[in-house]
Amino acid sequence: MISSTRSRQSLAHFGFTLIELLVVIAIIAVLVGLLLPAVQAARESGRKAQCVNNLRQIGLAMQNYESSQRSFPAGAIYYNAGDGGKNASAQCTGIHEARNFGAFAMMLAQMEQVNAFNAINFKLAAGGSNGGLWGGINVGAINSTGLGFRVSSYVCPTDTPQNPNFIRTNPYSQTSYAPSGGTTNIVAYLAGPYCNNQDRGNGAFDDYSAYGASDMRDGLSNTIFVGETSRFANDPDPQFNQWSRTGYFQVSTTFDPSGNTFRPQGFSFEVPRINAHMMAGDYPGGQGIGGATGTPGPNSLPPGTNYPDTSDYVAWLKDPKYREYGQWGFRSLHPGGAHFLFGDGSVKFIKESVNATTYQALGTRNGKDIVSGDAY
Repeated sequence: MISSTRSRQSLAHFGFTLIELLVVIAIIAVLVGLLLPAVQAARESGRKAQCVNNLRQIGLAMQNYESSQRSFPAGAIYYNAGDGGKNASAQCTGIHEARNFGAFAMMLAQMEQVNAFNAINFKLAAGGSNGGLWGGINVGAINSTGLGFRVSSYVCPTDTPQNPNFIRTNPYSQTSYAPSGGTTNIVAYLAGPYCNNQDRGNGAFDDYSAYGASDMRDGLSNTIFVGETSRFANDPDPQFNQWSRTGYFQVSTTFDPSGNTFRPQGFSFEVPRINAHMMAGDYPGGQGIGGATGTPGPNSLPPGTNYPDTSDYVAWLKDPKYREYGQWGFRSLHPGGAHFLFGDGSVKFIKESVNATTYQALGTRNGKDIVSGDAY
């Protein structure tokens, strides 16, 4: 007859002791800890591959546009001929308000979004003020179908989505990319009193002007066309970024109580460093473009034909504080840098540690720069 003590000892061989169970749990935890980063890295690799494909699709659309129109799309159409004068004494109003169409809207057909393109009335405006009104016309409602359409190739899978419940009167569709404006800020002029200011930038894309391949004097392979402009992590404002309307928009005071932070939509520039954070206020010291009077203040960027003093442009390029104003620059949620589409259709990942001079040279179309391929 087997004793009860011996029976219990025999049965112990068929189970786990507490120590053995804890050891097994610890081993599983270590394995999960080792596996999780690998899984996350694989997912990020897939997202980066999709982002690269998006930019290639955009580049192909731009090449097709150039083939048919003999120029790449204009970076933006703010005003048509006759929409107010360059020396207007006040900002344009009524039917002379900005139209705010951008390059991504104009090349929707080449992105195989013909229905969205045909739904846009380019004779009106992309949106309006005071409930979407533009000269008494509810353009916000009229153009909401075409400009509110989500184009998957315009959104990086790593980007965070905007708030779909945000109440707005104008069409809005998210994008993770923006055309390159170079190192000359052409968006900021909209804050001044000149509604038809046609000062030229030095990037591949410009307001009012459309350039062809022959205008890229630095070479298509050395000129940035489009770069990533994903939303900031924990972005305080739910509606940015958008391709539906270009221009210079103020962050809602609900999300920025200071009320002096503006964001360009439709362009980004190679002066701020890659992946710089959003800064409250648009300039060192918190002064926004135009100041309180609506005329360019001492930190305006940069002077054009109306402002022959070049000191502001030098400050924009040289002052290290301007490199930190991320709302004016390119950025991504990919670690370490961002993807850029070049004029020859190639897509390259540029590290956020890139030399500032090299980066700015890549941003200009006609700076007579020679940039070696191993410099970035």
